[in-house]
Amino acid sequence: MSGDKHQQDENMVLSGNSKVSKSPSTGIKDVQSDADTWLSQGIASFQQGDYRRAIAAFNQALQINPDLAQAYHYRAMSHYCQGDALGAIGDFDEVLRLNPQNAQAYSDRGLILATLNDRWGAMQDYNQALQIDPNYAKGYLNRSMLRLALEDYQGAIADCDQVIRMNPNLAEGYLNRGIARFEVEAYQDAIGDCDRALAINRDLTAAYFNRGMNQIALGAYQEAIADFNHVLELNPNDAQAYLNRGYVRLQLGENWSSIEDFDQAMRLEPVAAKAFFQQIANTLNQEPDAVEDDESKLIQGLMVQGNLRYQLGDYQAALNAYNQVLNLDPNCTEAYNQRSTVRSAMGDYQGAIADLDRVKTLSLATPFSPEPVSVATDEPTPQEYHKIGVHKLNQEDFHGAIEAFNYVLQDNQNNATALTCRGFAYRRLGDKPRAIADFQKAAKVFYEQGDMKSSQEVIKTLKKLRQ
Repeated sequence: MSGDKHQQDENMVLSGNSKVSKSPSTGIKDVQSDADTWLSQGIASFQQGDYRRAIAAFNQALQINPDLAQAYHYRAMSHYCQGDALGAIGDFDEVLRLNPQNAQAYSDRGLILATLNDRWGAMQDYNQALQIDPNYAKGYLNRSMLRLALEDYQGAIADCDQVIRMNPNLAEGYLNRGIARFEVEAYQDAIGDCDRALAINRDLTAAYFNRGMNQIALGAYQEAIADFNHVLELNPNDAQAYLNRGYVRLQLGENWSSIEDFDQAMRLEPVAAKAFFQQIANTLNQEPDAVEDDESKLIQGLMVQGNLRYQLGDYQAALNAYNQVLNLDPNCTEAYNQRSTVRSAMGDYQGAIADLDRVKTLSLATPFSPEPVSVATDEPTPQEYHKIGVHKLNQEDFHGAIEAFNYVLQDNQNNATALTCRGFAYRRLGDKPRAIADFQKAAKVFYEQGDMKSSQEVIKTLKKLRQ
């Protein structure tokens, strides 16, 4: 089982209440009015997800009034959303120069320092924010995330207790406390926290994931699979969910399904998948017990072992596993396909070709039976269209996925998950402008919903797409 848990990143909060002071002097007031106009335009562009235009407008406002703290704050946010962490820190420095008692600016700067792995600096900023405003719930929430990273689980729980006391309707407070409780093996309490988080926000992906992790720890495998299914409905590109669902299926003896999950994770995040395989490889060191398993399960177990060994680069062990499969079932085309890949990796090209020829021979000998086509009598719901889109994404039918997510977005144009999925489909088709537009809007919607983890992941994808 993977020890890598989904975590809700530190939450950056916009201040919509700051006022721009105006000078009583008429001439200065006119100039200030121009600065306010640029500020308003920048805020509007920021809220639309057009961060470049927002930054340009804030630049104009600050050229007119270099002491406009709100422009620095919003420009910092815009830099952050574009992936420019250093630019954001510089702007927060200016906010704090103008107002050293701004608790939110300290907390927001701490968030960015944490993303840069400056944990000491982040902790200093969070502590300063809470010294200025001991009732600043977001400051406690952000600090709880840092304490999780520092493995100070009791401290994280204490911070989350403060968050929940101040704002019992903030789902992330329960989520972070649940993560900390998982680490101290208080699994039932952690599940209770995930339940409370989901009662507030039923689309909180991280809560489903972490509840699934606790279910695994308790041996409640079917419940864990149900939670990971929820994660993948909301985010079909979550490699960790595939890996952990694959692990659970492996424990249940559902080996073919496990292979499918591991393969999907390998396509999405090969480095993370290989690390996961290394972690669980010890459970596959011994040969499957033919006395306890029937022949079908034995074959499936050997296929899983061969696939994992291949992913880890242990080609000889993988070859041995596939050889054993073919000794049991000389007509297993999947084993020939996989052995061909291994032989090619080992430089045995003649053996690899021979395996592919065997697959071709077996395929020609097997009559083709088309699956029956079902005719839908009712228009699918948006939720059903979402599932259709996810399925088509997994099948690499990107045009079909886009069509399905279009229907979802007709029902709700601010469905951030559907926007992200459609963006991935556009990206795979090479349509960068549409992909960027979808990712920008999705990042903004996730941000406004307080789902900073998802927002940051989408922003990372945007950065890669723009390179």
